[in-house]
Amino acid sequence: MTADSDRGPLDLVGESDLSCARDEMATCLGVDPHESDLFEIRFNSPQVAAAAKPGKFAQILVSDGQVPLLRRPFSFSRADPASGVVAFYLRAVGEGSGRLRRFEPGARARILGPLGRGFTLPSAPGRSVLLAGGLGAAPFPLLIERLLAQGEEVVWINGARDRAEIYPERLLPSGIAQVVIRTEDGSLGEQGLVTDGLIERLPGTQRLYACGPNAMLAALAKLWRELQAQEGTLPPLEVSIEAPMGCGFGTCLGCAIPLWDREGQQPGPYGLCCRQGPVLSAEQLDWGRLLQQPAHLG
Repeated sequence: MTADSDRGPLDLVGESDLSCARDEMATCLGVDPHESDLFEIRFNSPQVAAAAKPGKFAQILVSDGQVPLLRRPFSFSRADPASGVVAFYLRAVGEGSGRLRRFEPGARARILGPLGRGFTLPSAPGRSVLLAGGLGAAPFPLLIERLLAQGEEVVWINGARDRAEIYPERLLPSGIAQVVIRTEDGSLGEQGLVTDGLIERLPGTQRLYACGPNAMLAALAKLWRELQAQEGTLPPLEVSIEAPMGCGFGTCLGCAIPLWDREGQQPGPYGLCCRQGPVLSAEQLDWGRLLQQPAHLG
């Protein structure tokens, strides 16, 4: 089962298709630094670029030595099958991402991907609202590109604590119908939270996509449930969540995530972020239990 066509909001018991993954030695093409230790790193990785999908991720082996021992998971930010280029947008927060930040053109790293379940692409054009919080902007440039290619009307809402953490608008694909920037301190765009004013944008919207810190996504899911109770029917909300991943393909069991049962009435079994996610329907996740777990390795 894949995540490349419309599916029901609770039809998430399937797992990612590992047969699509490629393990490829890739060459760094460059590192583009941004503010607040954020950066984009680009690789020549033709096999991975050809298979990459929005919302899916890759495991990158950043060193031939034993430190760091494990690969690090990063969502695809951009992927161009024609040129063979894949890009990842991340922050230097730990040993793995810190080493990538110091990569020079020509450096090599093994990339395994695509892995996980990605965003659902529409079967017919409509209107999509995308909500990104901070580093949660990472998977959206590729999603926006693919949505626009299908004739989708895209509304991009990017929020962060301050201007340094806003994804650079100049790097977004052209053709976005509306761009909304919000910062908590008011240093760029409107002052407020990424979820502010969401209800005004729901009429005529067929899909909601979100990525950001799990606490932000939990707050969005709560708002979405409350609005659903008031309005009756709302566009489906898909979220890309964070969980610490070791292997990225379901062997280590380190990325267990708590789910509701299929009826959404009581806590259900645990799934794996790398196989049932990282993109899931917001109503499938047990947010209370999820927020008690660590988010990532770094």
